[in-house]
Amino acid sequence: MRLHFDEMDRPPPARLDSLTGLRFFAAWMVVVHHFANFGALPVLWRYQGFGATGVTFFFVLSGFVLTWSFVPSDTPARFYWRRFARIWPLHVVTTLLALPVFYSMRDVPYDWTAITLSFFLLHAWVPTVTTYFAGNPASWTLSCEMFFYALHPFLVRPSLALKPAVLAAATALVLAAVFVVARWSPDWFSLRIVGWLLYISPLFRVGEFLLGVALAAALKRGFRVPFGVIPAAILVGAWFHLDYQFSLDFPAELRALTSQLNYVVLPLLYAALIGAAAQLDLSGARSWLRSKPLVLLGQWSYALYLVHATIIYALIEWLGVRTYSPLNVLWFAGVSVIAIAASAALYSLIEHPIEQRLRAWQRERLAARIRADAPAAAVERP
Repeated sequence: MRLHFDEMDRPPPARLDSLTGLRFFAAWMVVVHHFANFGALPVLWRYQGFGATGVTFFFVLSGFVLTWSFVPSDTPARFYWRRFARIWPLHVVTTLLALPVFYSMRDVPYDWTAITLSFFLLHAWVPTVTTYFAGNPASWTLSCEMFFYALHPFLVRPSLALKPAVLAAATALVLAAVFVVARWSPDWFSLRIVGWLLYISPLFRVGEFLLGVALAAALKRGFRVPFGVIPAAILVGAWFHLDYQFSLDFPAELRALTSQLNYVVLPLLYAALIGAAAQLDLSGARSWLRSKPLVLLGQWSYALYLVHATIIYALIEWLGVRTYSPLNVLWFAGVSVIAIAASAALYSLIEHPIEQRLRAWQRERLAARIRADAPAAAVERP
């Protein structure tokens, strides 16, 4: 395929900085979740486990952002290189930081086969806890993301060609399949396999990514979420309360059904929140989510996600688990400050500069190919 200069100069799709700000809150939810292992938070202790669903938000957001930012001139090779430049360098550094904490400090033998799989982001495919949590335990989500990235170049063009009604039907089929697996997998598999399948498995989690792809494609075709960011956030909070509070009084069958519906309802609610935030930027409306401090925190969110557990578990090894106390709020504030400062340093010193250099190298290679192709194109012209 002959390349042209206008392919490099084509303007990118509209920036959605509100989503960058929103990313920080999703990462912070995961921090809240892991902090529960160090100390329970007053009032929030009943809900701290729900912080793990920040991962669901990120999987939906990933499908949305990659589809929204797609340009027709892109190629799979260029896309894969950009994803590699974005994900892998910081993953390697934070894994090296995590190894002493999760192995040496805890007297856990180093499983170099599993750790090697983690460096290559293949570990989420193995249904063994010592493998999918190998290296930096948080990196299992990156293993899922790499699978999503592999699929995206082959999904994005067909998805963007579909009308909203067809996208809705396809999304309904995917979510129905997700519910079927969540509902009946305990009858099909052992408890160990079910735990891996419904939380770790890239094949199961891809449904959340596909939902994000469909949402971005629908927004590009004119679909709009019928409510704003605050109502969407309230709906997410209401579902948290239903699942963690009201469902405790439900009969066993209804409580199980609520838990199984969580795999469908929560991705949809997060998709609504993402769509509502994106619409603020598309309409030019004011959005506190794209304020400079929040955008900056959002830019650090990937590093925050990868480093926070290492900090928390290092504190557990040094100080032990905190007893339940209002003082845990102060501990959480301190851990948050330390983790955010570490993420800012990792972003500024490693993540951003290395990504920029790798992407610049790709652009230089593309420009060289265009220059080499130009004389041949001139000869072909009559």
